Amino acid sequence: MIMPPSRLCVLAFLLICVIIPGRLAVAADAAFRAGAAQVDITPPVGLPRGGAYALVRSVGLIDPLHAKAIVIEQGGEKAAFVALDVAYLPRTLVVAARKLIAEQSGIAGERVMISATHTHSGPVLTRGNMMDEVTGANTPQVTEYMGRLATLIARAVAEANGKLVPAQASVAKGREENLSFNRRFVMKDGSFSWQGPRLSKNIARPAGPIDPEVGIWHLTTAGKTAAPLATYVNFAMHPTVIGGNKWSPDYPGYLARRLAEYFGPEMLTFFANGCCGNVNQINVSWAGNQNGPNAGERVGTMLAAAVFRALPELVPQRTFAPRVRSKLVTLQRRTFTEAEIAEARAMAPNIVSPSHSIPAKAKTVCILDTVANQNVPLQVEVQVVAVSDQLAIVSFPGEMFVELGLALKQASPFPHTLIAELANGTIGYIPNRSAYPEGLYEVVSARGAAGSGEQLVAVALELLEQVKKP
Repeated sequence: MIMPPSRLCVLAFLLICVIIPGRLAVAADAAFRAGAAQVDITPPVGLPRGGAYALVRSVGLIDPLHAKAIVIEQGGEKAAFVALDVAYLPRTLVVAARKLIAEQSGIAGERVMISATHTHSGPVLTRGNMMDEVTGANTPQVTEYMGRLATLIARAVAEANGKLVPAQASVAKGREENLSFNRRFVMKDGSFSWQGPRLSKNIARPAGPIDPEVGIWHLTTAGKTAAPLATYVNFAMHPTVIGGNKWSPDYPGYLARRLAEYFGPEMLTFFANGCCGNVNQINVSWAGNQNGPNAGERVGTMLAAAVFRALPELVPQRTFAPRVRSKLVTLQRRTFTEAEIAEARAMAPNIVSPSHSIPAKAKTVCILDTVANQNVPLQVEVQVVAVSDQLAIVSFPGEMFVELGLALKQASPFPHTLIAELANGTIGYIPNRSAYPEGLYEVVSARGAAGSGEQLVAVALELLEQVKKP
């Protein structure tokens, strides 16, 4: 039966009334939104600082430390990113902070990525192993600070969540080839050396590469009069520039200062450290000053310049609801001989002695920690958040060697792959397989057996493939 024209018009009108508003509502809900905030987490002066195999109490302040948060939303799905000005993140702190974030902001814990900038001028945090005794992290003052820190992390996310506005995301790749250096060396006699020594004529070449890429994820308000919200900067280099015993975010703090001078004070600079387990700022061929506040300002300014050079290359992204995947991975622990264990036990009572080298201290702590936890699975988290077909962010749970980060980026299905190491917990150094026979500080302190780093990269690639699909 053919429907009369009048009834067809009525039906069409009803369809428009029912379907079109629904589509408009879906489109409105699917708008990309972002918010950013920071909270001061500076500890009291007198608390010990991290990044040392000794008790080093702070005596002052250079610049405040922060918890910085970015929250994104699209299609009703949210994800949050947090960067802390601390050297490392105990898993217990991540679990506690995620719980508070879920309660206060309604963002599920598995959709929150929390990373450490790895400043060596931040506080020690309780890890539950021998290092707590060595560094003073087992004191009531540090325990109390740890409890407050989880609350401050949650507050930063809540404030960023409360600032969500329609936004535009853009990405670019900067490059800085003269700032970072591999700190492991092949000597002319075929041996390997850690940290130089500087100006040595016996150095043949660096034992590995660097990653000069500066990943940039730039967030602005939507519309013709776009205002900067946040700039996520990803670079692989140890923040060991400042040194001393005063609180400082290290070179990421000077980076933030330079970007704020250009974009305005309301723009948040979020720094995520890439795979830099064997990379720092020391040029062993240069006798100039490479430590202290002046050096930190030089390094932060150079990195900011790389961001500025890349701004004309920013490409707006067609974002989708953030796709998040994470996986708990069980790694094989290192094994040690009875002689090595006996030697570590003999050294332990006097481990803080300045007569012991840093690698010797690290080896002792690693051996005794491994023996104490030999029946406990070495379980860590790998997490991936995809924002668009072009951009994904990966987290790793320790100080990954640069070779592993380069391998991940080369194999990633996302042309812009940012990596946040020391995220969602930490197990210390994670060298690539070929570095294990070379020994040196990072290897002797590694908890995972050879191949652990490659295993984590494989898991990350598996998760990246999953979030690549709609």
